[in-house]
Amino acid sequence: MPVEVVQNWVGRSDDIEVPLLGAEFWKEGTEISGVLEGRREQKVGGFAFRLTLDAPVTIDSEEVTEVEMPSLTGFKNALESLRLQGYTLKKGDLWRLRCEEIKKAKKEGFSDSPKFELAVVRK
Repeated sequence: MPVEVVQNWVGRSDDIEVPLLGAEFWKEGTEISGVLEGRREQKVGGFAFRLTLDAPVTIDSEEVTEVEMPSLTGFKNALESLRLQGYTLKKGDLWRLRCEEIKKAKKEGFSDSPKFELAVVRK
C-alpha cells in the first residue's frame, strides 16, 4: 500500500514584513546597494522589491539591513529603462540605487518625486 505524503506550510506576515523605502526616505545623493531577494505585489502601485543591504540604513530610529523598495514612479522608470536594455529580474542580482534628484510636484497636493539611477551587476 502506498504511503501518503503530507506537506504542511505556515505563512506569517512577519516573514515578509520589512520597512519600505518610501519617498520620504530619499534625498538627492542618497544611495543604497544590496542583493535582490525577490518581489511582492503591493495592494496599490505594483511591486515592492526586497533587498538585503550591504550597509544598514536607519528607518524610524532603527538600523535595518532588509528593506523593500516600493514602486515609486522614478524607480519604476529606472527599472523600465533597464528592461528596454534586456534586463530581467533575477534573485541574487546586486543592485545599486541612487537618488539623482527630487522632482518638485507641479500640481498642488501632489508629492515630490525622487528620480533614480539603478545599476545592476549579475555574478
